[in-house]
Formats: sequence, C-alpha cells, structure tokens
Amino acid sequence: MSASSISESIIRQHASAESFRRGQDYYSQGVVLAVVRRGKIIEAQVEGSAPRPYTVRCSFDEHGEPHATCTCPYDWGGWCKHIVAACLTILHDEVLIEERPTLETVLSGLDRDQLQALLLKLAERDSSLPDVIEGLLVRTTIATGGRPAPVDPAMVRRQVKAAFQQSDYSDDYSDYEDEYWDDEGEIDDAILSALDEILDRIMALITADEGYGALLPLQAFTEGVLSEWESMDHETDMPGELLEHIGKVWTEALLSADLSSEERKFWIKKLDDWMVELEEAEYGEVFEAAQEAAARGWDYPPLQAVLQGQSEQGTWEGEAPHYASELTTARLNILERRGRLQEYLYLAKAEGELEGYLTMLVRVGQIDEAVAYGMKHLRMADKAFTLAKALHAQGAREQSLQVAEHALTLQGVRTPLAKWLREEAVQAGKRDLALNAATLVFQEEVTLSNYLRIAEIAGEQWPQGREALLEYAREKSERNERIHIFLHEGLIDDAIASVGAYTSPATTEKVVDAAMPIRPNWAISACRGKAETLIQQGSSHYEDAARWLAKARAGYQQLGALLEWRAYLSELIGKHKRKYKLVKELEALR
Repeated sequence: MSASSISESIIRQHASAESFRRGQDYYSQGVVLAVVRRGKIIEAQVEGSAPRPYTVRCSFDEHGEPHATCTCPYDWGGWCKHIVAACLTILHDEVLIEERPTLETVLSGLDRDQLQALLLKLAERDSSLPDVIEGLLVRTTIATGGRPAPVDPAMVRRQVKAAFQQSDYSDDYSDYEDEYWDDEGEIDDAILSALDEILDRIMALITADEGYGALLPLQAFTEGVLSEWESMDHETDMPGELLEHIGKVWTEALLSADLSSEERKFWIKKLDDWMVELEEAEYGEVFEAAQEAAARGWDYPPLQAVLQGQSEQGTWEGEAPHYASELTTARLNILERRGRLQEYLYLAKAEGELEGYLTMLVRVGQIDEAVAYGMKHLRMADKAFTLAKALHAQGAREQSLQVAEHALTLQGVRTPLAKWLREEAVQAGKRDLALNAATLVFQEEVTLSNYLRIAEIAGEQWPQGREALLEYAREKSERNERIHIFLHEGLIDDAIASVGAYTSPATTEKVVDAAMPIRPNWAISACRGKAETLIQQGSSHYEDAARWLAKARAGYQQLGALLEWRAYLSELIGKHKRKYKLVKELEALR
C-alpha cells in the first residue's frame, strides 16, 4: 500500500461533509502524530481532547478499497475527523510514514517456548486476553476441521455478567461535546466485543453441525443478556442489533438440531416468554423466525416441495412473513455445510437469493447457466461483480470478463469492479475493455495514478484521449485531486486555478514551486497568505510560517523587487513585534 492508494475524493466518499471539513482543519493543525506502516497496515496517532491520542488504523483490500477505524467514540456514520486527518497525512506527507516490520516478521524468529512465554506475559498484563485466545482457538479448530469443545452454560452466564461490568472508562471525550458525544459509545463497543467472543464459541458448535449442544449455552447467553437489559443504553442501536444477532443464532441452532415434539414445544414457549418480556421495548418480534424454526423445522410441505425440485413458487403458503429472509439464510447455511448443494440451488432460486444461487451454480460447475441467468437477472453492479469473481476463481476467465463488462452498465457502486476489470482485461490482452474500465475508474476517482494508468494502457492511442480526460478533470472533479494531474502535464495555470482554501499545504507548496518561475506574483501571494494564516494559529506554527515567507522572498528576488519585500517584512515585524519568537524568525529573512 502506498499513499497513491487513496485520494481526497475517496476520503470524501467515506466521510460526511462536516467530518471532512473538521479533518482538514486537524490535518492543517498538525495533530497527526506518529504514522507507522507495517506491511499493508498503516496506524496513526491523532491528538484529540482526550488525555491519550486516538489510534487510526488504515488498510486497503485487494481492489484498492480503503478500510479505516478509529478508537474515538464517533458513530454517526462514515469516517470521523481523526481518520480524515490521518488519511490526508498519508496522502500528502508520505515522507512522514515510518516503515516497520510486520508482526509476522517480528515473531518469525521465535520458537515455541518463546512464543508461549510471550503470550503468558501478555495475559498477565491483560486479564481479558485468555478469553480472547480461547475464542480464537475455537474458530481455528472449526476452520481446520476439528470439533469444538463443549460450552458450559454456567460459564456463559458468568462471562455475560462480566461483560456488562466493563465500565472503567475515564477518557475525556469533551472533544465531541458539540456533537452530543459521551463515553457510552465506547462502553457499548467493549460490551459487544466481549459478548461476540462468547457468542462465537456457541456459533462454533452450530457450524460444526452440533446445534443441539448449542441450545443450553445459547439459553444461558440470552437470559444473561435479558437480565442486564435495563442497564443498556437504549438511546443507541446497540440493544436492538444485539438482539437481532441473538435471534439469528437461535434460528440456525434450532434448524440444526434434531428435536423431539416435547423439545419443540419447550423452545417455542421459552422464545415466546422472552418476546413477551421484550414487547414493551418494541422488540417483541425478534425471535419469531426462531419460533418458526422450532415449530416446523424442515417439515413444512411448501419447503419440502422446493427442496425436492417440485416447485419454484417459494416456500410459503400465501404471503411470506417478514422473517422469511432470515429463515432462508439459516437454511442455506445449513444446506451448504451439509453438502446438500442441489437443494441449496433449489431453495436459493425459489426464494430469490440471486447472489447465493449464482455463486453456487459456479461452484458446482454450471458455468454457462450461471452466466446466462446472471446476465438476465442481475440489476446491481456489486452483485454482478460477485459473480464475476466467482467465475474467475473457478478458472472461467473469459466468462468472468463477460459478466464484468456487463456489470459496468448496471446501477450501484462500480469503482471496485472497474478497477478489477481494468487489470484483468490488461492481462487478457483486451485493451479496449481495459480502457473502458480504466476511464470509468478515472471518472469516479480523478487521481494522477488513475490518469497515468490510462496512459499506460492506451499506448499509441493516448494522445487521442488525453485532452478529453483533462477536460473532465477541469469540469467535474474535486479541485485537490486534479492539481497533481495538471502539475504532471505542466499545466500551471490550471493548477493555480484549482488551489483553494482547503488545498493541503503540501499540494499548495508543489503548485507554488512549479508556478514561481512563470507566475511569481501568484506564488508570492500564495506564500504570504499561507504564512499569515499560520502566524494567527500560534507560536507552534511560526517556523512553518517563516518557511513560506522564505519562498515569498525568493519570488520577490526573482522579480528584482527586494525593496518591496523588505517593506512588507518590516510591516509584518511591526504588526507582530510582541511575538518575540516570531520576530526572531522574521529578522533572519531580511
């Protein structure tokens, strides 16, 4: 990953207008501290009002799509201002990124005893680590084909109670007072994380097709959560999201278990009691899909007709209930685990689960049918992209390109698809297709790297398309993004016209340096403006202000106007004569 993997347009896509504006201010104030890259992960420490800096973690997936998290309590959707500030630093100040070895590299030289000693030492410092390790071991056991250990209901009750006792958060979040923030968001996250670890162990039993053994631990978990119901912050989405998750686990557990008639009645009554308890909180329907699973299991006649390939009319007599999709998802999960792939196909098609149906067709080798059905029925680009990747993974390269090309004409988010298709088409020798995809990528993300990629692909055809791309950049792109393209092409006047109040200092400096030989008056004005703004921001910025003024002095000298420079400098010194630290910097520029 490099700084070129992100752009200001991408940052804007992931942040609200307010978060982006505040993040720009943070970036300009230099609050982004240590920036460290370990392999494909970049972490930055960003100052806020809390005693400790927030940690921003940035990574990019295989398609270049960014993923970022921050330890601040912001939860209003999109990236927070700390992520914005960190990403702007990654974009504009790559020289500040410290390269360090990955954790894998650091640990690679340790033997078994050293690794064990290291883990035990870490566990001494963090009492929650043993439970985390245990949960990870459960998932690793399942992933490698092993059987999970039984889960003790009594232990589950203790662990749920302990999860809700996590309230020792003392950070001052006054940084968010104007956004109605307190520390509840972070407490909720900590509780959810602990509960997820417990629920993962129960889910491991279900995915190992031991649903019956998951029922009592899941009952203990549910009752533990409901006993703490009043303590939750009901002004957030946390309680509802947690209950929905629990309900889905119950649905899959009951469908995975071989229950007697009496056991079915017991669990239906238990679920009903919980829903009555939750009715006043408007969550009275959360276990309805699980009740249906307990009541009918797999024996419902319309469902059996679909599974036997005798019907494509859906699995319900009359109108499907609101929880039909939840039941279908659970059933598909179970059918896939048990290798009942033809029944999976019947059910997915009948219930309109198009993405699952198409990818399963590919998996069982029905390539042509998957392509034909997908081309006819898919309406969203991201769904078609899923099919294209599935085809590609199965070695059906030509068909994957066919589907991907069609997906470019569909609605929805197309940038990840277009990036993938651009590179795959190049490898397949389909230059026109690669150019179409590359042009769409550029239109979505006007960056220098995307511009240069089109030039590489176009080869001899590049002069024919170059001007159209430049015109697109002038008219329809974000100012900051197009500046680097204009500078690359030597279009200094276009670059100057694109500089605005929110252009980063690093980018503005590049324009100033390029403009100084041919547009010195503009360069001088820009340098003076930057310097005067920095002076107003306080003593910690005086050194940077002096650096901008040194550039302005060079411009005056180029114009043969040093007398004018000295007059301006004297006026500046007189205006700020009480700022002794600043005056010292200014005197050095005479």
